[in-house]
Amino acid sequence: MYSVNVKFYASSFSVPAKIADDMLKLVSGEQLKVILCILRNPQIEAEEIADKTGLSVETVLECAEFWEDSGVVVTEKAEINSLESEKDNAEMALPVSVPKIVPLLKPNQQEIDEALERSRSLRNLFNEAQQIFGKTLGYTMQCMIFNVVFYYGISQDVANLLFTFATYVNATSQQDILKIAKNWSENGITTVESANDYIHEGTKAKKLFSKLASLTNNADTQPTFVQYDYLIKWNTWGFKADTLAKAHEIMKNEKGTGTLNYRNFQYMDKILKKWHDAGAHTLKEIESIPEKAPVKKSKPQKETSFDIELAKEKSRDRTRDIGNMKNKKRKRRA
Repeated sequence: MYSVNVKFYASSFSVPAKIADDMLKLVSGEQLKVILCILRNPQIEAEEIADKTGLSVETVLECAEFWEDSGVVVTEKAEINSLESEKDNAEMALPVSVPKIVPLLKPNQQEIDEALERSRSLRNLFNEAQQIFGKTLGYTMQCMIFNVVFYYGISQDVANLLFTFATYVNATSQQDILKIAKNWSENGITTVESANDYIHEGTKAKKLFSKLASLTNNADTQPTFVQYDYLIKWNTWGFKADTLAKAHEIMKNEKGTGTLNYRNFQYMDKILKKWHDAGAHTLKEIESIPEKAPVKKSKPQKETSFDIELAKEKSRDRTRDIGNMKNKKRKRRA
C-alpha cells in the first residue's frame, strides 16, 4: 500500500478525477508530464514545459493538443469565448453546458481476448502489427489497435497500412498512431486505395522535406507525422524545395528562427497560401508578383484664419529687424 508523505500536502495542486480514473491506461508518459505542468501552472508556455520535462517543444504541442481533443484542456481563446457566451446568457448562475466528449474505448484484457476470438481478421491484424512494430504487443498497444478499429472505424486492411505508415514516419507511440487514425478517419482515408495514395504522397513529402532541410542548413531530415499534412499539401499545390526555402527565408527573417518545427511550418503555410492564391509556384513567378505600394496617409490640414493686416504688420517687423541687423554689421566693420 502506497501513500504520499503528508508533509508534501502543504504545497499541492488538484488533478481532475477524469485523468486518474479514466485516462491513465491510455496516455503516455510524455502526455502525463505535459498535463501535470499545465495543472501546476495554467498560464505556462510550451517552451517552459519543454524546459521542465526535457521534451521538445513540438512534442509538448502535440501532447497539449491531445489533452485539448480529450476535453481536459481548453485554449485561452476558448475560455474567452466561453466567458463571453456566459455574459450573454440570462441564466449565468446555472452551469454552462458542455458538449459531451466521447472518450476512447478502454477495453479490459478479457474484452480484447474475446474480440480476437470472434474475429479472425482482427487476430491477423494483431499478428501483422507485431511484425510491423517488431515487438510483442502489450496491453497498451492492444488497446490502441482496438481503438483504431472500433473507435475510429478503420478497417483491418487499412489499419495494416496505417501501422506501416506510422513506422515509416517514426510515429510508433500510442498517441501518435491514434492521432494518425483520427486524421485518416476525419479525412475519409478509409479504403486501401486512398490509404495507398496517402502513403505515396507521404513518400514524396519525405523527399521534399529532406531537400528543404538541406537548402536551409537544418539537421532534421525526418519530418514529424504532423508535418506530413503540410508537406503533402504544398506538394499538391505544386511547390518545389527551392520555393519552400524562399518561404523559410522570409519566415526566418520575420521570426528570427529557422528551425523546421511545427509552429514554423504553420507560419510558412500562410506565406505559401498567399503565393498559391496568386498563382505563383516558382521563384520566377513569385518575383513577378506586384508589390502593393504603401498607401500614403495625407496629413490633415489645419484650419487657419488668415488676417491680412496682421500679416502685413509681421512683415514690417521682420523688415525692420533685418535692417537693424545690417546696420549693426556695418558699424562693426567701421
